[in-house]
Amino acid sequence: MTRAVRWLVTVVAAAATFGVCVWVVRAVSWGWLPQGEGPRLDTALAFGTVTAGAVLAVGIWWASREQPPAPTPLRTVTQEATASENARVTQAGGQPPPNGAPSRVDQHAEASDDATVAQTGGGADRLEQRAKASGRGNIAQTGGDQPVQGP
Repeated sequence: MTRAVRWLVTVVAAAATFGVCVWVVRAVSWGWLPQGEGPRLDTALAFGTVTAGAVLAVGIWWASREQPPAPTPLRTVTQEATASENARVTQAGGQPPPNGAPSRVDQHAEASDDATVAQTGGGADRLEQRAKASGRGNIAQTGGDQPVQGP
């Protein structure tokens, strides 16, 4: 609910409370209420003001609270691939999310013979590549750290 709608609800609830309280005190005949029209109206207005003030106080507290921003989802790009002979596997993480949401790029790949595996992180906060190469296989990574394991 937007802030403007919360304030509108608060004002309408306070006004409705005031109106209902004044109407009830003037319409219902209790023995302890004043009998004359003028004193009875004064009592109704006072009662309506007090109850509407209480509703307004709670409404102000509620309407002025800041709503926490919605959590931004983690943007994840994951690839698992095996390349052999003259195959080529490429992964690109793309541009970072415009709203500053966290992003992650993962790749798990194997390359053998003349195969090529490439990874580009884009604007990822976390970039991870786990790859194995054999023969004349080629593995490349751009945009982050690449752990290299020897034979």
